[in-house]
Amino acid sequence: MLKISACAIVKNEEVNLPRWLECVKALADEIVVVDTGSTDRTVDLAQAAGARVYSFAWRQDFSAAKNFALQKAKGDWIVFLDADEYFREEDISQVKAHIEQFDREERAAGFLCPIVDIDVDRGDAIMLETVALRVFRRHPDIRYHGKIHEMLKAQGGKWQVASVDDVRIWHTGYSSSVLRRKMERNLAILLKEQERRGESWSDAYYLADCYHGLGRYEEAIEWAKKAIASREVLVGLEKRPYDVLLDSMIKLEYSSAEICKSAQQALEKFPDSPDYKADEGTAFWKEKNYAEAEVRFNEALDMTSAGIGHVRAVILTYLADIAHRRGQETKALDYVTEALKEVRFAEFAFSLLCRIFKSLPAADVIQFLNTIYDPSADAAFLVRALAQNGLHEVCLYYDKKSEGRFLSEWERLFFAGAYQAAVYEAAYGEI
Repeated sequence: MLKISACAIVKNEEVNLPRWLECVKALADEIVVVDTGSTDRTVDLAQAAGARVYSFAWRQDFSAAKNFALQKAKGDWIVFLDADEYFREEDISQVKAHIEQFDREERAAGFLCPIVDIDVDRGDAIMLETVALRVFRRHPDIRYHGKIHEMLKAQGGKWQVASVDDVRIWHTGYSSSVLRRKMERNLAILLKEQERRGESWSDAYYLADCYHGLGRYEEAIEWAKKAIASREVLVGLEKRPYDVLLDSMIKLEYSSAEICKSAQQALEKFPDSPDYKADEGTAFWKEKNYAEAEVRFNEALDMTSAGIGHVRAVILTYLADIAHRRGQETKALDYVTEALKEVRFAEFAFSLLCRIFKSLPAADVIQFLNTIYDPSADAAFLVRALAQNGLHEVCLYYDKKSEGRFLSEWERLFFAGAYQAAVYEAAYGEI
């Protein structure tokens, strides 16, 4: 009978590990955890869940630690997710079905599937979607290479990698609260490794990503251009240099002419991608050229279909914003509603919705929001977002639905209009 091993290398992952363990316990026949020096409850949690836990002295080499885990695994197939990655419960059976399917194909080394970066600090806002190879056959030919941004490689020439698009890996590791620390760590390891062995073409991909994540956009542009010029590609990251290049140019407020020139180069390579038409639209929008922006966003929208997610939501929100600026409120509401149905926790779209609803009675706003959101399950996002956008009466309703878990007492008083009492509560903790 086909056996599946779930593997991970960890260090101080007590926050993320419970969800990872819940996922892999439903998926795998054995769990292998390699700990690289945890000082929290990581090891205890893993052992309590039935994992076989091994210690491995960290030596700034992700591949070495991962290959050690592969040596300890006994299954026919490996699911190697980081502790901050997981499959949703409804996808588990399909992952198993794909493993059984590809196990019957002798040359199948594994399969790529989409991986979605979400920001848990912003209500699971979607940041980026790429593809990753996390599920593969256990075989001595298949091992990790590279100290950082390790890549799984199959030696011997006979292997093929398949691709699926009906299951997704969800990744929380680039959330706002941890992104900078991880990027600084990755950058330090990359630069040290580059100094040791000289520059490799793949460095440009990863350095561009690090500098972009750290907000060092000029350096991100420099390395993104190097990655593009190399003509080499990393599987799953083919578009990433163009994405980094254009987003960095937009952040630095390059002119629409400069951005359109780079976007056209990207479109020559990826003609079916709506991202780059959307980048052109964003450049014109920032210059307040809303007529030209609307043309580009509509072109981008025509390249998408319902259910595509983040990119379509962004395009729709910009179109809603343009309609709102023109006083076309019904059209704006239609666009922003469609955007939120694509990505319910899209902050830009939700903020625009709040602007549209600013003058409406709270009961009407609540009635509308309840057609998109679950008042209890989505209360954390709703309370925070409504508070930030000034819909205080509506915010109090969802705080009550959450049994008061998200607002402090002084905030409740302030939002209810009891300003003097709120000041006392904030200052002294009592009235």
